[in-house]
Amino acid sequence: MKRFFAVAVFFCALAGAYAQEKYALVIGNGAYTAGALRNTINDANDMEAVLKSMDWTVEKILNGSRDQMEDAVIRLKSRLLRSRNSYGFFYYSGHGVQSNGENYLIPVDETINSENLLRQRAMSAQFMLDELNDAGNALNVIVLDACRDFPAAWTKSANKGLAVASRQPAESIIIYATSAGSTASDGEGRNGLFTAYLLNNMKIVPALEVAELFRRTMGDVARASGNKQRPAMYSQFSGIAYLGRAPAPQPVPSPAAFSANFVRIPGGTFTMGSPESEPERDRDEGPQHSVTINSFFMGKYEVTQKEWREVMGTTVRQLAEQIAEENGEVFDDEGVEDEGDNYPMYYVSWYDAVEYCNRRSQREGLTPAYTIDKIRRDPNNYYHDPLAWTVTWNRKSNGYRLPTEAEWEYACRAGTTTPFHTGNNITTSQANYNGHYPYNNGTKGIKRMNAWIVGSGAANAWGLYDMSGNVEEWCWDWYDSYSAGSQTDPVGASSGTYRVFRGGSWYNAGSNVRSASRSSSGNTGAFVKSYLMGFRLVRSAN
Repeated sequence: MKRFFAVAVFFCALAGAYAQEKYALVIGNGAYTAGALRNTINDANDMEAVLKSMDWTVEKILNGSRDQMEDAVIRLKSRLLRSRNSYGFFYYSGHGVQSNGENYLIPVDETINSENLLRQRAMSAQFMLDELNDAGNALNVIVLDACRDFPAAWTKSANKGLAVASRQPAESIIIYATSAGSTASDGEGRNGLFTAYLLNNMKIVPALEVAELFRRTMGDVARASGNKQRPAMYSQFSGIAYLGRAPAPQPVPSPAAFSANFVRIPGGTFTMGSPESEPERDRDEGPQHSVTINSFFMGKYEVTQKEWREVMGTTVRQLAEQIAEENGEVFDDEGVEDEGDNYPMYYVSWYDAVEYCNRRSQREGLTPAYTIDKIRRDPNNYYHDPLAWTVTWNRKSNGYRLPTEAEWEYACRAGTTTPFHTGNNITTSQANYNGHYPYNNGTKGIKRMNAWIVGSGAANAWGLYDMSGNVEEWCWDWYDSYSAGSQTDPVGASSGTYRVFRGGSWYNAGSNVRSASRSSSGNTGAFVKSYLMGFRLVRSAN
């Protein structure tokens, strides 16, 4: 027996630090006369237990009729109506089927020997979604674990699996445990494959942010099935949510702690870009032009793996696994490891970096710099659509952010006009790169095969480390051509296709770690993730 799992998770913004009213409805249907399902009751009982451990008030129905299921949905809605701050959770494990793009959940006491009887004898999944949407509460989580192979003579290939919900509430995440129209494994143990990993992740890290909870589960299922079962997630939610208790607020760092890791970059005017006489310059580094920069704070070091893990809860290895899953590949862990707390973080997209900025700002009591709208134009191209999200920068905020390209070059140069902050050349003991500058002079230096601990090289005159080499660093700007006129605090083009990154990496030759060298994110835009790419934080000084 194969099983279908669809998980639809709907979120509205979370509010308040006090305990939430949390109500759940869990349904497990397995005693079908046409063929019993062996794991559905276990799935429902185990989900009830985990939810109760997370302080949810749970109503459970086993082997329910249509009337029992629909009445319970209405009761759940009435509980949620008591408070706009309440959370709702709906879980169903049993047979399900689609007809003409609509999904139906099958009760155990009905004989449905014609597709036309679905509307009279099965519960519409859209009815349930609409009821919970009408509750107007803060958070709704809907988990549909339904058998794709409904044992009826009239079913055909078009009926296999559930369809993507036609009406999705705003502020929602929808995740199918396998792609629409395909089958999912029933599993070999107590629970189905997807539910087993979902429950496991809920138990291991109850305070895991819910989007990350589902991303981890998606990766687990893809690996366990050899990519035969590939979950797909659809998100319209821009906030942060937890099924369990949110992590305890972190103490705001003292001014001394902040000043120990950040440098105040003095304001000034510099010449941006490279002269035509500079060896191995690229044409996009000109024309040189005068830029005035107001003072700001910049991190002495690139964001480390420890700093990332404390805020985002993931590691280099987990991000590498996600990349393989997103690309439809089997994860190959050769050479992928979490080196240590003080190594730079990488495998980070531009969007990952701005999310980190916001989350760290919130943890430290600062005003987030960015408003992030996760808009999906193509549900099948979520990770590789460079226009899928809209990010707006509030320039008056005091939160962490990415440097502009002009700020980055100004800080990197630290008053110099030469190709490197060290002069006309740089060595592989001063910066982590592969040598070769100028390329035809035969100097190779020491070629390393990975990043080094931040701060291992030479600081520039303003006390910043690894501005040349180690990992490439994201900037705020869209990639565009320079203009020749003088500018003050430029922020780049208002739109574009690619984002800028600067500084080169351990993999690159000397030409890429020059102060003026520019790079762009390529065909995958701001979603690109690479073992060469990290970032550094700044904060506005005013």
